[in-house]
Amino acid sequence: MVAGSFFLTPATALRYEKHDRKVRQMNKEEALGIGKAGKKVDMKEEYYKLAAKDLDNWEQRRVKRLPGEIDGILE
Repeated sequence: MVAGSFFLTPATALRYEKHDRKVRQMNKEEALGIGKAGKKVDMKEEYYKLAAKDLDNWEQRRVKRLPGEIDGILE
């Protein structure tokens, strides 16, 4: 019984170490999906995209709500 305990302890530790290697903490960049494979952003290009849009002429539209969701309209 005691010998079994000494044999199973390293095996159990190995099991948890293997699990820890598979499941690890994500950092903010990984969670957002940016990093090495992320799209490079050119600030000048983004500026010109926004400058080309007509930001003074727009219409506010209500988003269609899910059934049972409160729409925020006061009656």
